[in-house]
Amino acid sequence: MDYSEYRRPLRPVDAVAETIRRSILDGKLEPGAFLPPERALAEELAVSRLTLRAALSKLEAEGLVQPKQGEGVLVLPITSSANLSILPHLLDARGTLDRSLLRSFLELRRAIAVEALALAASRIKRRALRKLEALIALQMKEDDEALYIERDLEIARSVLEASENLAMLLLLNSIESAYRSRLELMRALVADRRRSLAGYQLVLHILRTRDSEMARRELRPALETLDERVMRRLLRSESLRNKSARKGPR
Repeated sequence: MDYSEYRRPLRPVDAVAETIRRSILDGKLEPGAFLPPERALAEELAVSRLTLRAALSKLEAEGLVQPKQGEGVLVLPITSSANLSILPHLLDARGTLDRSLLRSFLELRRAIAVEALALAASRIKRRALRKLEALIALQMKEDDEALYIERDLEIARSVLEASENLAMLLLLNSIESAYRSRLELMRALVADRRRSLAGYQLVLHILRTRDSEMARRELRPALETLDERVMRRLLRSESLRNKSARKGPR
């Protein structure tokens, strides 16, 4: 699989939305400020006012801005107004990796994984279990990194489907988008192949024995250990990239 498919060219509306969104997320446009008037902003971005309005509608749906009649478009505070759809943009590889944000993302992922497995252990149907067994059997023999990552996401989705919890599945959609926005995060989460494969075996054991409490008792500490390793790996890589960028070409 070619990872370049994760960075497709943006449509004009999406490109405009991303430009404004990035200014908000980077703090260049602060909460409580108003965007420039529509005509001026459209000229600055070299787009039609129709395209600009469509982009602003996207940002309004994400909870980043709010039109105010007779005043303009207000920038909203992220922590009290934005929704989970901005998570992929916060983790986007074009921005600097933030330690606090990375930790909160991993904590959310961990909480969903543990509870989804606990629910799946009590609700899983025979067909769903057979599907997971087949996926994990393939994963045990997989050498291709890209296919391994894709199947890891497929296994996670299959567990959530077996949990029969629609809300968690909807959360997974946002989390998966965040995964795909940061290639090094996807790689780091499966970098320790031995631990990764052992984790799949633990998942199967919990599902086969239908032991929901084991999911909370055994999976949580296993994921905590994994996530600390992921944190260290990603932050070390970020540090090395920053040092290389400061040195510049020789």
